[in-house]
Amino acid sequence: MNFEDYAKHERYSSDCLYEYHHKEVEKRFYEVLDKLGEPDGTDDAVFITVRLKSNSDWVIANNASNAFEYKLSKHFWKRKGKKLLINGLVPFASCIERSSTRIKDHFHGIFRLRDLKQYYSHEELEKTITEIALSLKEVNERSPDAVKIRIFPFCDRTEEHAREVGNSIEYICKTD
Repeated sequence: MNFEDYAKHERYSSDCLYEYHHKEVEKRFYEVLDKLGEPDGTDDAVFITVRLKSNSDWVIANNASNAFEYKLSKHFWKRKGKKLLINGLVPFASCIERSSTRIKDHFHGIFRLRDLKQYYSHEELEKTITEIALSLKEVNERSPDAVKIRIFPFCDRTEEHAREVGNSIEYICKTD
């Protein structure tokens, strides 16, 4: 995958153009792609957005993201997940977005579902991942839009799939 196919040099937030650090985003894009692995089409990927309680800041969001990664690896990869997590090999990348006037602090994550211990349907995956995210104390479990999940094939064989994978990774990389 080539970063230039997914780079968006002009980004707007609240009708204002904000800086897009092209070289930093490009560097992180390839780091995330290395962590997730080559998109070969045999696995699914999950893009998640988790909104936090209103009193959260960057530190709380970072802790929530790390806790989510730990619980995710423990659930889907069992003992193997603990070893992968220690070695930094869990196929997971996240970013934290700071609060603005319309959105609370939240984090986005993308992870690849490879080498799972059992088969899960998309509905089971959504339910399980939502339960894991809502179990975090930093998340308001009563909020209907606290967790948003999108599951898609981790593949670059068709233009549509490559665009979805590339844009999702670029979105994770464009934030702080």
